[in-house]
Amino acid sequence: MTPKTQITILMATWNGAAHLAAQLESIAAQTHHDWRLWVGDDGSTDDTRDILADFAARVPQEVRLFDGPRRGVAANFLTLLCRQDLPPGPVAFCDQDDVWYPHRLDRALDRLGAAPGVALYCSRTDLGHDPDHPRATSPLWQRPPCFRNALIQTVAGGNTMVLSPEAVALAREAGADPLPAFHDWWFYLLVTGAAGRILYDAQPTLFYRQHEENTLGRNRGFGARYARLGTIWQGRYHHWMTRNIRALQRNQHLLTPENRALLTEFAALRRRKGPRVVAGWQRLGLHRQGRMETLLMAGAAMLGRI
Repeated sequence: MTPKTQITILMATWNGAAHLAAQLESIAAQTHHDWRLWVGDDGSTDDTRDILADFAARVPQEVRLFDGPRRGVAANFLTLLCRQDLPPGPVAFCDQDDVWYPHRLDRALDRLGAAPGVALYCSRTDLGHDPDHPRATSPLWQRPPCFRNALIQTVAGGNTMVLSPEAVALAREAGADPLPAFHDWWFYLLVTGAAGRILYDAQPTLFYRQHEENTLGRNRGFGARYARLGTIWQGRYHHWMTRNIRALQRNQHLLTPENRALLTEFAALRRRKGPRVVAGWQRLGLHRQGRMETLLMAGAAMLGRI
């Protein structure tokens, strides 16, 4: 993609006034200036809308504010993405409380430009409470992204994702109904399921601000691992998986024949219990990025928790 490629940034907001200004300033400071910002606000009652209005008045780029569907973050992002008036071109996704590094858009567009067709760019992130003092960096995944991984795990947060125009078209064709569990997991599933490319960048491109409510998003350390095990035991993970599979089954025509068959086998395997389920996981090649987590999840599947 050329330096003049115009990119649409989609942001979902809800009562984000505490950190929104810092995120907006980091967007304004991008080395790639040809962007527009579309925001879906899910009914904020703080100063979020005023902060956005002030930002729109100060920058030369287009900033538009829409009323969100008030059905959660995934519905907010997918509603924006599926708007009929969405301009053509690549799309970046933006959380309300992160801080982007100045090279984020340029780096993503350079990678996407070298990989024509259906492609998804994503990256590692720096983590912490203060962008001036990051405490850690998200894991560096070693196994190649693929549909067999995507069925049970996503490798990157939506706040780092940028879709090529072809990937945007794919996601828009899939639509927002039935609603998958998470928009970022959904894009990983769709792109790998359609044999698109995942461009995983080992260099962090933003600061991911940590809160108690995004413990799962940390994806690092004992606390995050304990939280994931909790979601499995409580049945939340099973619910998320069911939503993802339902959305995939609705869009089987977008998957390759091999991945359609894999989806059918995986859906059938989820209805079973016992040691044979573990053997089924091995036969299908289902895996998380970590071997221990793969074994633990296969064990949970044996108990009917996946």
